[in-house]
Amino acid sequence: MQPNLLLLLGSNFHTLNQTLQEEIYREFFHFLYKPVMYMLNDHSATEDIIQEAFMTTLSKSPAAQNEEHMKAWIKVVARNLTINYIRKTKRSRNDISIEHVLDGTTGMQAATASVEQEVVAKSLEEQISRHLMGMPPEQRALIELKWKKGLSYKEIAVEIQETEVAVKHKLHRARSFLKKKLFKEWGNRDE
Repeated sequence: MQPNLLLLLGSNFHTLNQTLQEEIYREFFHFLYKPVMYMLNDHSATEDIIQEAFMTTLSKSPAAQNEEHMKAWIKVVARNLTINYIRKTKRSRNDISIEHVLDGTTGMQAATASVEQEVVAKSLEEQISRHLMGMPPEQRALIELKWKKGLSYKEIAVEIQETEVAVKHKLHRARSFLKKKLFKEWGNRDE
């Protein structure tokens, strides 16, 4: 990406000559095409998302400190628009539970999973990882023992010197904490 994308900042874009505007849009388009196309596998929808991301960038771009900051912001905008598009167009929802994402079994095989499901699962996994960092250390440790290491309740109880019942209760509270955080961001996934 050339520094031309920094010309998207502020309202100066509309004052540029048409040739430079087209060059900047082409650069923007090429920057986002592959990742958005990968998520949607639909050329027409990809073009629509990129167009919307471009318009959002023109109207709402933050005061970027440098080119890397601007690129990161553009990627977040495109990712969010893509996920919103997937949610709006999804005809039948497959439930991807927190537990399945945490233990790596999203209930589907990669060969048969749709790109849409992979995107939703990957995004959910990123959100869970981010929220894990904000959890109390004890809860985070329990979740990591259960899903990342794959320990049973009994093995966790031995590891942390608690009863199996206490481990189940604490894990239940940790899952509830995660679900609350995710529902705030994702909304009710059964709607």
